Amino acid sequence: MAKNRFIWSFFNWKISVQIPFLLFACFALIVCSNLAYWQWQRAQLANALHHDYQVQESRPESVLSTSPEAYQKVTFSGQVKNHYFLDNRTYQGQNGWHVLAEVQTKKFLVLVNLGWQPKQKKLVLQTPLPKVIEVQGLLKKPQAGFMLQEAELDPKWPKLMQQIDIPLLNKRIENELFPFVLYAENQIGQLIPAPIKIENKYYMHIGYAIQWLLIGLAGIISFIVFSRKEYKENERKEKELVN
Repeated sequence: MAKNRFIWSFFNWKISVQIPFLLFACFALIVCSNLAYWQWQRAQLANALHHDYQVQESRPESVLSTSPEAYQKVTFSGQVKNHYFLDNRTYQGQNGWHVLAEVQTKKFLVLVNLGWQPKQKKLVLQTPLPKVIEVQGLLKKPQAGFMLQEAELDPKWPKLMQQIDIPLLNKRIENELFPFVLYAENQIGQLIPAPIKIENKYYMHIGYAIQWLLIGLAGIISFIVFSRKEYKENERKEKELVN
């Protein structure tokens, strides 16, 4: 047996296995398997979220309660207390902002996504907001993602946000915000509504999972083919030395 190499035999079918190559193949197979399982999990989550969205969308409008469900359809009116801008939002290829308003109802202070406006030279509204508004739409609990730097380090924050982070906003305001954001479906002023629209990405993630499994399978087949060729080459050389 050569250094870092040994022979595997399967029903008299032999391959020459190099240990570093074997370890690399096993590592690649584990990575591909984990990525396939991760995509499968994402597929199940996407399917569940889309189902919840469809169920809530088919239900009639309800009043805002202390224990709402994700994507619940609600309607309410309230006083606009403050507003913010959500950066990097496009509409028909044009860059702009989403306008977020703090709306004070009888029981809650709710952050409402009123819709899109073109980006201005300054952080100002294109047109003033009404003092009292009535909105209807779907509720969604925002999930803050990864940021390269803390939002508070941006001098324009919280007036201009890169993402919605309600717990962080609660540290800067007097009253605590409702944990869900309402995405308005009716038009307020000249703002273009940006309602929640969820597509079922189940099959997309399943496709990715199959892709990673096929990559792992291709790696194993390549490992076997190359190892078989090496065995035949080594066997030929040994016969030549004997002769």
